[in-house]
Amino acid sequence: MAAAFTASDFFDESFGERLYCPTQDGSSLPNIAYVSGEFDRLERERIFRRTWVFAGFAHRIANPGDMLPVEIAGSPLVLVRGRDGRIRAFHNACRHRGAKLVLQRIEGGRSIICPNHSWSYSLEGGLMARPHFHGGDRHDINKAACHRADLVPVRCGIWHDWIFVNLDGKAEELDVHLEPLIRQLDGYDFSALSFSESMEFDIRANWKLVIENFIEPYHVFSCHPWLNDFVGMAERTAPAFDRHVLMCGYDFRHTDPARGEGLPYFPGLPESRRKRGEWFVLFPNFAFEIFPDQVDVFVATPTGVAACRETIALYFIGEGATAPRYAEARDRVAENWKALNAEDIGIIERMQAGRYSEGFDGGVLSPYWDPVLQHFARLVYERIIEN
Repeated sequence: MAAAFTASDFFDESFGERLYCPTQDGSSLPNIAYVSGEFDRLERERIFRRTWVFAGFAHRIANPGDMLPVEIAGSPLVLVRGRDGRIRAFHNACRHRGAKLVLQRIEGGRSIICPNHSWSYSLEGGLMARPHFHGGDRHDINKAACHRADLVPVRCGIWHDWIFVNLDGKAEELDVHLEPLIRQLDGYDFSALSFSESMEFDIRANWKLVIENFIEPYHVFSCHPWLNDFVGMAERTAPAFDRHVLMCGYDFRHTDPARGEGLPYFPGLPESRRKRGEWFVLFPNFAFEIFPDQVDVFVATPTGVAACRETIALYFIGEGATAPRYAEARDRVAENWKALNAEDIGIIERMQAGRYSEGFDGGVLSPYWDPVLQHFARLVYERIIEN
């Protein structure tokens, strides 16, 4: 059904010109991109199905037999750690009658069994048995003849603790996709990271507003005055971008209990990054911030046209993630993010409410702070108009 809609249903003739002209005369996305069910369906089809999208955390399926059901672009998937230690993704549906196979996280499963007719699959997705398939007590255990009924795999790749999937299977290789991001991370030894904790927030706003808010620092002085005391606006630089990667950062003169104080630093961290914070967006909805002592991952998962779930996962260096002597420092970081997020959610939901106003449709942009928002809008627009 999504194919019945064209770009002209969402963008007037002048929008493309405004999107590519200088930012001071330009525009971000129109209101319909945040409130339309039809636009949401096109995003699922042309953005979330066609590129690499974050699907889950590897630490949640740490051992063979661990399974995690997820949903990407409306498609139910299951992430499985095989007996060989490899993580695979499958469509979470039995090949017989389509029953959803895994409903909740499982630890140490030996196989995947459909509750409908007890068809069983290996952890690697192969069909193992079909009881009574040829009649009463006539079981099908001829594995060589069963490959047509194996679980349908989904292209899957891992970067550190983060699992990505590509539903249509046609995206560039994951390492190629990540290259413009990884190029920015020289000096950060991500192998030293250990997961500490995560938190979730349900937000009454379109997922794009969460990502846009994440990458633009212009709101800090107004929405986070205490954070502005840490690094003032004069010390903040405009965000930059490289294809599907958005980025920003700042240098700070002193450490803070929530940033760079009391926890171990990255090993071998260059002096230039010992008092620096940086944040990145990997289009469409995976983001993270880096400080000398931590990486904080943010994912905005669409749950409706005007609703999303934000997951924040905190990582620290080595024993900084778990050692009791660092517990107080970790708690300060977590409380900091909860407070910051509460401030952000309030303004994000107000921006969503404003997307129903006829008095706003794309915005009047700052030529200094907002080119990154215009670029994000281009990333969305170019994929929506793509057949």
